Amino acid sequence: MALRAVGTTYPNPPVGAIIVKNDKILSRGWTQPNGVPHAEIHAISQIKNKRDIEGAHLYCTLEPCSHEGKTSPCVNKIIDLKFSKVIISQVDKNPLVNSTSVNKLRSAGINVVIKNFGDQVRNLNNIFFKSLNNNKPFITLKIASTADGKIATKLNESKWITNSISRMIGHKLRSLNECMIVGTGTITKDNPVMDCRLDGLSNRSPDIFILDRKLILKRNLKIFNNKNRKIYIFHSDKFKKKIYKLKNINYIKIKEVNNVLDIKTIIRKISNLGYTRILVEGGAKLSASLLIKNQIDEIAWFRASKIMGNNGINAISELNIENIDHLKKFKLINTKTIDNDQLSIYRKK
Repeated sequence: MALRAVGTTYPNPPVGAIIVKNDKILSRGWTQPNGVPHAEIHAISQIKNKRDIEGAHLYCTLEPCSHEGKTSPCVNKIIDLKFSKVIISQVDKNPLVNSTSVNKLRSAGINVVIKNFGDQVRNLNNIFFKSLNNNKPFITLKIASTADGKIATKLNESKWITNSISRMIGHKLRSLNECMIVGTGTITKDNPVMDCRLDGLSNRSPDIFILDRKLILKRNLKIFNNKNRKIYIFHSDKFKKKIYKLKNINYIKIKEVNNVLDIKTIIRKISNLGYTRILVEGGAKLSASLLIKNQIDEIAWFRASKIMGNNGINAISELNIENIDHLKKFKLINTKTIDNDQLSIYRKK
C-alpha cells in the first residue's frame, strides 16, 4: 500500500495502512496525492459503517501523526473509533511526532506494537527521515548510454540510444520521483518535455528544477508548455533578468562558487520545499557535480547493446580522481535484461 503512494505525497511520506478484524481485512489505505488524506484516514474512509471498526487492528508502516497540519491528527480518529490494537513498523522520527502518538494511544488503552515490517518499509521511511532531519533528499541519477558509456555523439545526437521498453521504464522512474533536476545544456540541445508519458500516470510527472545560471533559456521551449506544473529556476545572484512571468515558475538565487551554482545549496533548498525524492536526468557535467559532492544515493543505468567509441560524449565528465581510494563506491543491487538493453541499479554504500 505504501509503495502505491511513492512519488506523489510530498511533503508527507508514503505510508500504507490496513484495517483487520477477526482475521479479515476490512480495508486498505495509502497516503493520497499531496499527502491528504493520510493512509490511516484513507483506510477508515473505505468502511461505510464506522461501528464495524470497534475492536479492529490497524497496521501502519509508520507511526500515525499526532499534530495539526493539513489534516487533523490521525491518532485522535483512531482513538475515537475504538481500535483495540495498532501495529506500526517504525516510530516517526519527525520531531513533531516521535512517539507522541504511541504514548497517546497507550494512554487511551489501545495496545501498541512496534515491529519492523522489513527492509523495504524501513528504506521508505528512512528516505523521509533523512530529508526532513538532514535536508538530504534521496537522489537517483538516471543514465541512458551505449555499452561503452556514451550518452551522445560529438554532435549531441542522443535520441533512441536505448530501446522503447527501457524508455518506458525511464518514464515509470519519473513517476516515482517528486521532482527532477536538469541543466540548461540538456534542455537547449534536446528541447525535452521531461514528463511521464505512460498511460494513466501522466498526472504524476515530477516538478522541475532547472539550473540556468545566466538565465539564458527561451520562453518557447517545450518544458514550459505545461502551465500546471511547478518549475523552479536556479540562477546566479549576478543575473536578475526574469523572462517568464507565469504563476507556475519560481526563481531562486544561488551564489556562485568558481562560476558554477553550488550544488549542495541547491539540494538543501529543494529539501526545504518539502521534496524527498529527486531524479537527475542531466548531462555529464551535472552528474559529475553531484557525484563529486557525494549527493547521489542511487544510479539507474540503462546500457544499450551499442558501441560508440571515442567519438561519443561520456555519461559522466571529469571527477578529478587521482587516487584509487577516492573512487566513488556503489553496490550493484539489481540488474535485468530488457530485450537487448541492460538496466543496472547501484546504491551508494
